[in-house]
Parts: sequence; structure tokens; C-alpha cells
Amino acid sequence: MANPTLYNRIWKIQTGGSSKEISKLLFEKKELLVMTFANLLVQALITFYSLKKYSTEKKNRYVNIGVWIGLFGVVLLISLVAMPMWMKFLLFCAFSYAWGYTLSDVASFDMMYDAWIGTVSIFGVMFALGVMMIVSGIHLGVKTGMILFYTLLGLILATLFTPSKILTYVGIILFSVYILYDTNQILQKNYYGDFITASLDYYLDLLNLFTNLVHLNQD
Repeated sequence: MANPTLYNRIWKIQTGGSSKEISKLLFEKKELLVMTFANLLVQALITFYSLKKYSTEKKNRYVNIGVWIGLFGVVLLISLVAMPMWMKFLLFCAFSYAWGYTLSDVASFDMMYDAWIGTVSIFGVMFALGVMMIVSGIHLGVKTGMILFYTLLGLILATLFTPSKILTYVGIILFSVYILYDTNQILQKNYYGDFITASLDYYLDLLNLFTNLVHLNQD
């Protein structure tokens, strides 16, 4: 027997009945979304500035280790420690600059153009799907987050021991789904104006998606 609830949702989307709901949802979240995407753009520009600046420089091993430790520390600070928004923003800027320094070892600046286009395209599609899921009444919760987290841990371990092109594809799929999940979370949760945390979630998704696309282009 057909599921009437699912049928009604599909019919509503096909007939354009959800357009008002989408507009209403985006309007309700407009301030958070505008600030989130504005900050995301700023952080992307900082990352690419740093990447281009250090792309031709030889790196010091101990500096690289220090940068990696600092990156993990900043994520923990922003995520777990209560602080003023301006302080979170400054830490995020330092985080983005450090990531640009780190990414400059991955590939040349010119080689990353295709990966950047692919990242933006995938983000646009997954964000749209995330909005449609919320409007359709599909809310991703803790269980989905745990599945994604354990999948990520498995991917990290597999990459450490047996890196391969297949795992790169898995990474692209996983972080695309993470964008979908984070969009779902941002639209259903109350962030109380904390656009830094929301944009950090997106930044990490995009960063990992971008690096996987870069590795794919190098193979």
C-alpha cells in the first residue's frame, strides 16, 4: 500500500506548492545564512591568499608540525569554549590563513582551479537538496551524525594504511553528504546568531571536499 504522507510530499514538490515554504524558511534564517555565507567567503579569500603567498616557498618541517597542532587547537577552542564573537572571528581568520599555508604543499595554485569550481558546484547542489529535505519534513538527527562520524573515522584509518583513488571518491561522496547534513542542521537548529560555528561547519566540509578533488586531479 502506498505511503500517503510520502505521496503528498512528492506531489507538493512537483506542483510547486513548496516554493512558499522554501521562501518562508530562507526568510526566517536569512540573517544567519547571510552572515554565514559572508564569513565563509571572507575565510575562503584568506585561505587562497595564504595559499598563493606560500605556494613557492620551501616549508620547515617543525613549522608544519606546529601549524597542524595549532589548527586542531583552534577548532577545539571555537567549538567548545565560550567567547565573544569577534574573538571567534579572529581565530577563524588565523585558522583559514594557516590552512592556506598547509594547502600550498598539496599542489600548485594554478592546479587548484578545477577543484575549486567542482567544490562550489557540489556545494550548491547539496545546499539546495538540504533545503528541500527540510521543507519535505526530513530532519537529520544525531543518528545520522554518528553514522557520518564513524564513516569518517573509517575513511581516515583506511587512507593512512592503504591510500587509493577509490578512497578519494569515497571522501568526495562523504563530504558532499556532510554538506547536506550540515545544511539540514543549520536550517532546523537555533544557532542564536552564532554564524561563526555555522560557517566553520561548512568551511571544514568544503575544505575536505576541495582537497579530495585536488588529489583526484593529480592522479
